[in-house]
Amino acid sequence: MTNKHENHEFHIKIDREHFTVHQQQMTGAELRALPNPPVGEKWDLYEVVPGHSDRLLSDNDVVEIHDGQRFFTAPRHINPGMVEE
Repeated sequence: MTNKHENHEFHIKIDREHFTVHQQQMTGAELRALPNPPVGEKWDLYEVVPGHSDRLLSDNDVVEIHDGQRFFTAPRHINPGMVEE
């Protein structure tokens, strides 16, 4: 018996960049590792949840992946007037 999602591709976006993944579940750490370079420690990763508040993801949070899912990053600490290097 085969899993119906075994060979399925999920198309997701992180900060408008497209990624194709095959896992039905991914951790925050796995999602952070997708971009090149990976999402750094100075940045938070959020899941866009339509109709609700966006969900802040920790490295250990497990996300159910679905096609068209979107994520975005934001600075972990915002200091007005500071220039990011």
